[in-house]
Amino acid sequence: MAVGEGIDPSRIGERGLLDFNLYADERRDINLTPDYYGHGADGGYAEYIAVPSDQFHHVANPKLHDAELAAMGMCSYQTAYHMMTSAGIGAGERVLVTGASGGVGTALIQLCRVVGAIPYAVSQPDKADALIALGAEAVIDRGDLPTFVERVLATTGGQPIDAVMDLVGGEMTNLFIDTMIIDMQHRKRYPRLSIAGASGGNLSEIMWTRIYLYQVQIFGVSHGTREEAEQLIAWIRSGDLKPVLHAAFKLSELHEAERYFVNRGSNYLGKIVIVPDSQWQSHGAPFALNTS
Repeated sequence: MAVGEGIDPSRIGERGLLDFNLYADERRDINLTPDYYGHGADGGYAEYIAVPSDQFHHVANPKLHDAELAAMGMCSYQTAYHMMTSAGIGAGERVLVTGASGGVGTALIQLCRVVGAIPYAVSQPDKADALIALGAEAVIDRGDLPTFVERVLATTGGQPIDAVMDLVGGEMTNLFIDTMIIDMQHRKRYPRLSIAGASGGNLSEIMWTRIYLYQVQIFGVSHGTREEAEQLIAWIRSGDLKPVLHAAFKLSELHEAERYFVNRGSNYLGKIVIVPDSQWQSHGAPFALNTS
């Protein structure tokens, strides 16, 4: 709608994505005090907001509807990519993605394929087809915990998982570690556990001897860096990353959308997008929740 002093007026009218981080300084490769619009600064529900020009990235791709572009908002994708860069995920590595059907999980599956890694998704069996279509090598049922490690290794042909991208935590943390610490002699790198969520519980009981004897590297992950945001935007512009839009809701139905998300069923995959009522017919209606 407008630009600040010294910003090219040709930017007015651009469509794009906001790197929503509130950075404490100008460093591009590290972000030690992550905060964001809607938390550390107002703007999450504002009709208008002023943001740094270098954090609003133009995405002109006409193949992406506005709601689809919104589904690629930087929160999930930056978290996912930072999980991977923290653990140094490389081509050919076997990566176990937990919570695979959510926003961060679906981003992780795509990003693994972009960098040449092989993602194995942990989810419910009825989501397997959709996750495999997204890029998962295989989907491991998160149920039946006593056989979880055995089933993961059967899927990988007995090869250890190289790194786990964990959004679950709780009682499954030990099992995730178990998928990595077999056949240590034939590993090429240390086992790595990136943690960015705890949907299964905030408390995990772990024997520290297993961590240091097997040299498991653990990374706590929040938001990413300026460099990572710019790389993600490049992949979105090029089409290497695809939107995973589950449904759109009107802004006036925000509470309904929240209840739907909290009580989401087994068919849920990806992101929910909120569309202002005045723009619903153009930008929201084509992606309205299918209740049939």
